[in-house]
Amino acid sequence: MLRRFSAGLLIIAAFVASDRAIASPKPIAEELIKANQTLGGRVVKYPEGTPEMRMYQITIPVGAKIPLHTHPSPVIVYVQQGTLTNVRIVDGVEVIDLIKEGKGFLEGSPEEPHYIINSGSKPAVSLVTFASAEGMPNLIPFNN
Repeated sequence: MLRRFSAGLLIIAAFVASDRAIASPKPIAEELIKANQTLGGRVVKYPEGTPEMRMYQITIPVGAKIPLHTHPSPVIVYVQQGTLTNVRIVDGVEVIDLIKEGKGFLEGSPEEPHYIINSGSKPAVSLVTFASAEGMPNLIPFNN
């Protein structure tokens, strides 16, 4: 029994080391975003509860605005096309960041309400990932 197992391992090892296995194309992994703080410098916290990852493709037409809100969980945004204007309220002051195509950012601090505007000349398309929990909303409208 042990000999059969050893022989099986040798066959698998030979296949893995063969030219055929080495010649196969290797995947290309490109890190798009790595962040541990929001644009305002705050650290996000993961929510309690049953974890639930959500990912959306969001298209914001030219001139459109996502109103002032916060996020109860960490959110990663990657801009695929266009430019987003991210306006945050940090310690009572509006802070503006322009997020261009191919760049991204982290959101998710309740102390950092923000709104997003597409002030560019073409629709802004973003991939948005929420590290959330079951039953938790993606955003909470912020009323001053």
